Amino acid sequence: MKSKNIVIAPCGNKSHLFKSSWLKNEEIRDFDLCLLFYHENIDNPDLYKNIDLFYHLKDFKYMMLHNLLVNVKPELLEEYDHFYFLDDDIDIDTVGINKMFELSKTFNSSISQAALSHDSFCSWPMFKRQDNCYLRYVGQIEVMAPLFSKEALVKCLPSFTGTLSSWGLDSVWSKILNYAEDKMIVFDSVEMKHTLPVGGGELYTKLGVDPYVEWREITSKYGAKLHNYIEYGRLVLHHINNDKLYSLQNFIKENFVLLKRKVNDYNILSRLKLKS
Repeated sequence: MKSKNIVIAPCGNKSHLFKSSWLKNEEIRDFDLCLLFYHENIDNPDLYKNIDLFYHLKDFKYMMLHNLLVNVKPELLEEYDHFYFLDDDIDIDTVGINKMFELSKTFNSSISQAALSHDSFCSWPMFKRQDNCYLRYVGQIEVMAPLFSKEALVKCLPSFTGTLSSWGLDSVWSKILNYAEDKMIVFDSVEMKHTLPVGGGELYTKLGVDPYVEWREITSKYGAKLHNYIEYGRLVLHHINNDKLYSLQNFIKENFVLLKRKVNDYNILSRLKLKS
């Protein structure tokens, strides 16, 4: 298929969620899927034969993304409007991905993400789903599953090669986007599950660098805050039946309509005229 939305994700021989969750309802998906394979050898090539785009780039996530969008397939930046960079241990179904693209477009976000389920592994609890909340405007979006608008991606893309671990990239993106208070959004109306412990992936054992050192170095390079994990505002879900004032106003309105109907049915005005 050909869409204006694309999911681009790292993939290895143990990756399976792209098949069981992301493409669970293939017939309704409103996005293309591009997988970037990071292992040296591909154990089961047939598993990827129906994937829209597949590249064997053998590197870390954001290094592969930069290589893809700058060297291998730069035309993707012209072909798509929104780019969703999921880690391969993120469990979100086809409906959820479709909704993320729809909401990001509707609310004109620069970078957004789905809220984490309550049973997710996470570094920052603020990203877990908030009950009765539709969305939150925040100061930073995590690297595990950011959804970029094309405009924001073009601005942030040069930073992708700044660290191997990806730590600190999200801090830099906030700086690049001038710490906008209404452009980075967590959508609590969409839920994803981070299925593996943070920092527990096999690629972490191959880094050869300290992620904390990378984090400090790249934020220093860009003059960015170490982190900006704060909430600026939220859109709350409010059920009208729980609003006493609304209920009272609605009761009065409904009974006034009922009274008016009875007056009309009885034709009281004409009866008064007859008596006079």
